[in-house]
Amino acid sequence: TGIGAPPLLVVQNTGDSATPFRNAEIMAAELESAVLVVRDAPGHGAYASGSACVDGIVVDYLTTGKVPAEGTRCSDG
Repeated sequence: TGIGAPPLLVVQNTGDSATPFRNAEIMAAELESAVLVVRDAPGHGAYASGSACVDGIVVDYLTTGKVPAEGTRCSDG
């Protein structure tokens, strides 16, 4: 459940055929401090896959620990 954990970032493509999008929604809901970032795109793996939006969010999270607002969506790339 991630109780007491610092903010967690979950990033998922809507059209991932290997990992259904619904599973990311469930996981993010189960983890108390998780924020789900949705990328409106096909494919498995959202980071370093052509989305400046996702890449910026992930790099910011890894370097500062900050997560974006709940409901953040990326549709570039």
